[in-house]
Amino acid sequence: MNFKIKKIELFGRVTPIEYAGKISRELRGPDIYFKRDDLTDAALGGNKVRKLEYILADALEKGCDTIITTGGPQSNHARITAGVCARLGLSCILVLSGKKKEVPEGNLLLNRIFGAEIIFAGTWDFKAIHEKMEDLKKYLEKNGRRAYTVPLGGASGLGTLGYANCFFEITRQEKELKIKFNRIYTANGSGGTQAGLEIGKAVEHSGKEIMGISVLFKKEKAAGLVKNEIKEGLGVLGIKTGKEIKLNIEDKYIGEGYAVPDERTLSAIKFAGSNEGIVLDPVYTGKAFAGLIEHVKCGKISKNEKILFIHTGGYPGIVNMTEKHRKYFEGL
Repeated sequence: MNFKIKKIELFGRVTPIEYAGKISRELRGPDIYFKRDDLTDAALGGNKVRKLEYILADALEKGCDTIITTGGPQSNHARITAGVCARLGLSCILVLSGKKKEVPEGNLLLNRIFGAEIIFAGTWDFKAIHEKMEDLKKYLEKNGRRAYTVPLGGASGLGTLGYANCFFEITRQEKELKIKFNRIYTANGSGGTQAGLEIGKAVEHSGKEIMGISVLFKKEKAAGLVKNEIKEGLGVLGIKTGKEIKLNIEDKYIGEGYAVPDERTLSAIKFAGSNEGIVLDPVYTGKAFAGLIEHVKCGKISKNEKILFIHTGGYPGIVNMTEKHRKYFEGL
């Protein structure tokens, strides 16, 4: 299905689906496959690229010259937005949470390489940060600029269309590969990726289970965000499903908090790397894959199923791990 909503091509190809044969055999469970959205080829790739194809098309259509967005100091969304803006000739201002770091590392360093202007908000209250972004937009427009604000994680009605389209892409790949996936697993942060997949599932009347492994919020709040983004996305499309979409969200793998990997996360990163040469990150995919591994081991997923794991990228998070977390891999 093709939406009649303008988008720009930022990577121009179908990301591969790869069978993780060694992982599947080691777990003695279902067949596990990876949807390699870490290979979206824009600013080191990741799931935010699909969302920005729609969001930035809207910004360009409106004649904007400056993009303002937010995230944590190591935000993948901020990094990809900065890189894509550089490619498109747009100015990028990142209003990041927390306080200024003395030495820029990981995504924060890449933001500077991509030429983004960085402002530290001094708070982790994203409601206050979004208000600050709107004030900045008004200030810029008074001074002759045309600014466009993008919410945390690109979580908007337009942003959801990226993963609704991804769901359709997966359906086409199933036919080409002669595979039928029973479940799709994805990390859930600001909720846009799961919301988009849910929209695609609803439009196609699919029976697949979509499992979001929350890395940021407890289940109730995470579900609220996803539901709101589904509503916004369907509104953009002018679609009514006629019934509420049932969500599957797991919040047992947040650990000590956002961007803080626990031993399960580090173990999952090591497991994927040593068995398939696939690099997961400690913020999103490591936690989500840890959840998938435990769901297999506890029998929540039967052995005859085929599972698709959405690899949403996030490589710079590995570089930015603390010394304590890096020591986990010594001697393994």
